[in-house]
Amino acid sequence: MRWMRWAALAASLSPSGCSLGDYDLPGPYRRLEVPAEGLVSRETRNQGRVIFRLHCILCHGELGDGRGVRARDLSPQPRNLTDLEWQARTDARHIYYAIAEGRQGTAMPSWKPTLNAGEIWSLVAYVRTLAPQAPGIEDSDTARPAAPAPQPRER
Repeated sequence: MRWMRWAALAASLSPSGCSLGDYDLPGPYRRLEVPAEGLVSRETRNQGRVIFRLHCILCHGELGDGRGVRARDLSPQPRNLTDLEWQARTDARHIYYAIAEGRQGTAMPSWKPTLNAGEIWSLVAYVRTLAPQAPGIEDSDTARPAAPAPQPRER
């Protein structure tokens, strides 16, 4: 019987636009419209790259791997944005929220006072390109190329 209640709750939330995957976000972020077309735009990603280099590289590193020059002094360490598992389980709204509001208990500040919504979405678009095969990235021109295959050693 309990499972039926949960199923009914899940079914009732879906049509209202409330995603169970976003349950941990504050209301305004749950309802935030994701500019899907903009997230795959080369121009948007390039703007995000510029913003990343201006504001994020010191902690997250040039590659987004969490190994920036400030990273060794931070606890916890900055997020490795190139991690495929993290990319796969994290949607655009959660990335937007983390950038806009910062991350409590970490050195990640709120960028909402500094960046407008369009700039934050540009950063989201760029962050999505940092993993070699990030989800939702179809325009491979701007995605980072995969590492070359290891070559056998000559004897």
